[in-house]
Amino acid sequence: MVWSSWQENSQEVYQQWAIQTRSFYQNLLDNLMLLTRLFTSLFLHGNWSHWLVNCSVFVLLSFSIERVLGWQKLALVYFGSGILGHLVAIATMQDSSSFLLGASGAVSGLIGSWLVLFPNRNISFIIPIGLYFQKTSLPLTAVVAIWLGIQVLLQFMPTPAFNVAWLSHIVGFVGGFLLTRFVK
Repeated sequence: MVWSSWQENSQEVYQQWAIQTRSFYQNLLDNLMLLTRLFTSLFLHGNWSHWLVNCSVFVLLSFSIERVLGWQKLALVYFGSGILGHLVAIATMQDSSSFLLGASGAVSGLIGSWLVLFPNRNISFIIPIGLYFQKTSLPLTAVVAIWLGIQVLLQFMPTPAFNVAWLSHIVGFVGGFLLTRFVK
């Protein structure tokens, strides 16, 4: 009796912690495909406007960040922010059947990076007032605070109007901010 209970317990331990040779390579390939999707999903977009907005913000921010950090650190911030944003969004959207795709978390990471590198910069706007256009500027910190406030507001709306992973934007921003402070 002691021997059989020991065998049962050891089987549970083996099932949990030992390598099962028959399924090892299949499970390894499945896990590698899941890890690959964290990267490849950053290059997919839901529609042209989604791609255009992400691409535009990337182009506007990445050249100045690359001049300060270099392309390797820019790539680390970009992909690190995007993957971190996706991981947190995946964790919070477990009951959703939606696809998670797009570079919005990575681009938000560039916004966080820009805030670290250029905190005293002003952002210029043109505000249409009827037929008249008024040029104005705001400090980067104010623009980012407004943008981040909108992201948080949209994330915590009781009935979301859009099928967007706003949390990926928020976490990507925080990830880019912290990664840039680390690699700067």
